[in-house]
Amino acid sequence: MIGQLSNTFFFTATINSWINIFTNDKRKMVIINSLKFCCEQKRIVLHAFVIMPNHIHFILTLNDKETQMTFQRDFLKYTAQKLITLIRYEKNHQELDSFISSQNDRILHIWERRPKWIKVDNTLILEQKIDYVHNNPLQSKWDLVENPEDYVWSSASYYLKEDITYDFITHFADI
Repeated sequence: MIGQLSNTFFFTATINSWINIFTNDKRKMVIINSLKFCCEQKRIVLHAFVIMPNHIHFILTLNDKETQMTFQRDFLKYTAQKLITLIRYEKNHQELDSFISSQNDRILHIWERRPKWIKVDNTLILEQKIDYVHNNPLQSKWDLVENPEDYVWSSASYYLKEDITYDFITHFADI
């Protein structure tokens, strides 16, 4: 699967106050398009992902020049700006009020501070994290689908098909 596990991580970022912001496909596409850009620019290799109503999980390998901090900073800042723009375009101004920041460094605060990074340095951890990512939509508190491969906003179906060499991010180009 992943040749060498050097610089491979399980990454989780949560929307501020656990608000369900990913309520429509356009908002989820902000994440997909950002991941696609990072992959095309060879900043990361994406191994697994899921977009949940209020958080995201990725398993990724950072390229040798990329650091956790630069990826985190760029990805979260860019997606926050895009989500804010989209919410304004949707005229959901009241929803934006939920994200008013108490910090002096920003007006709106979309992502929780300190996303989680877990080093994936062996195949056991890798397999556990992939299972966790793909089974997240099945948890009783979400109950989004009956089978992991049925959740469109995840890489699960590609693992089931054993077609993980396929660039699953390109699948979303037509959505």
